[in-house]
Amino acid sequence: MQDAWGQGVTGKGVKVAVMDSQVVLDYPAIANKHVESRLVLKDGATWCMDRNKEFRMDVSDSGLRAGDRGLYVTHGTEMTSYVVGDGSGYDGNRGLVGVAQDAQVTAYPNGFGVGALGGDAPLCKVGGELDFATVLRRAAADGNRIVNMSFESPQRPEMVGAFVDAWRAGVVVVAGSGNDTEDSGPRDYVGEPAKTNRFPGVLSVNVSDESGATNRRDGGVTLLAPAEGINGYAVGDSRVVKVGSGGSSSASAITSGMLALVMSRWPDATGNQVLQSVVRNTRGNTSGEPVFDRDLRSGFGVIDLPRLLATDPAQYPDVNPLLEAAVINSERHEETRGMYTDRSDWGDHLIGTVDSFDLDGSTPIDVTREASLVGEEYQRQKSAWAKVEQCRKDGGSDCMQYSATRTGQAASSSASSSAGNGQSAAPKTDGGGDGASGASASSSSGSVWLWATLGAGVAAVAALIVVACLVVRRRRRLQAAVAPVSSAVASMPANVSGGGRW
Repeated sequence: MQDAWGQGVTGKGVKVAVMDSQVVLDYPAIANKHVESRLVLKDGATWCMDRNKEFRMDVSDSGLRAGDRGLYVTHGTEMTSYVVGDGSGYDGNRGLVGVAQDAQVTAYPNGFGVGALGGDAPLCKVGGELDFATVLRRAAADGNRIVNMSFESPQRPEMVGAFVDAWRAGVVVVAGSGNDTEDSGPRDYVGEPAKTNRFPGVLSVNVSDESGATNRRDGGVTLLAPAEGINGYAVGDSRVVKVGSGGSSSASAITSGMLALVMSRWPDATGNQVLQSVVRNTRGNTSGEPVFDRDLRSGFGVIDLPRLLATDPAQYPDVNPLLEAAVINSERHEETRGMYTDRSDWGDHLIGTVDSFDLDGSTPIDVTREASLVGEEYQRQKSAWAKVEQCRKDGGSDCMQYSATRTGQAASSSASSSAGNGQSAAPKTDGGGDGASGASASSSSGSVWLWATLGAGVAAVAALIVVACLVVRRRRRLQAAVAPVSSAVASMPANVSGGGRW
């Protein structure tokens, strides 16, 4: 990082969104940086409170000041600092250092700051609604090239369209993979379309030590990044840092900072091309192609900042390689085949599961009805790149005008306008004008889907929200049956659990 700074590569001109808990805006490491807080609520609401009416956020002032509610740092403050912090701390002590010193950060609160940095934060339940899909769309509409989400949470179906809109806008989404200490996750890199941090196309980061080793096997991890032996705060009222493990939360934020450096070094590269470079140029990979760790420990490898800064990403296809890998890999396994194809035969059913596909064989993958949009978006990107290549073969000029990013940004302009006004834009369901179909991305499975009822208990702070929804379960060698249950789905909380130090 210091070598990059010495060469004038500091993240200048790159906008990064940090979706997290409230940020202490006058924390010394970020007080003099380009950091602001922007609360985005649905339907033009201007304020919200937690269920117990203990905490309040206003659109006009959604950040914290040192000492508010006895807090001096929050989880969101730390993540913001790992992106842009200058190392200053309280009372003249050292603080947190960020990777991209001159990047511009907008913090989008998705919960209230609390003293337990790694615990669940209270959510907006009174007044305005704080909705994940609305915030993500707004972050894209605000021109952020990177969105950092150092948390993990299952979400309601509306998030699928928001992610697809983010891909169309050229946004790179980085998330913490979670901090399980035991082997976990799927048996291959197939994506999990009902989880924010495992959604197809999201860069899911786990922590590595200095040697590049990690603590567990997990087929849902995209890559590893350093976050061991770094400065951090133990609790929210601390004013002195300690050295320890930042977990996948910090690894995610550090990765976002690295990507900001890459984007400032190579400003003409699209977000998809940057991701292509990330997975092709991991530490020790000299093949020039993405190589996934079949032992399921390191994903595509350990991020290699020097190589990324030395390699022009514009040479790579404008296709999200993580989206591509999830769609293609899912078709290779009977249990996951068809996850991202058409759902027109689902009737009113909104959520389904596939046969168990995790490492211990006990946990299925939830699939939302809108997951077919994932396959459609992959086909759109693939078709768009074919046009770019054909244009280049024909000797055309400005062939990137046909790329997925350029055409996606144009097609989503109206959606961005709606999101910029704090409204939830409708997800795109077409193939971007390319005649592409999600069904053609991956052939329909011959397996039979059983309809059943799912009672899902979602743990949130100070509340247990019971979600009653219809579920589809794919089973081989069984006949379909329909259960007479309600199709109503209750809203899930925006942040069920995070990727912090817990």
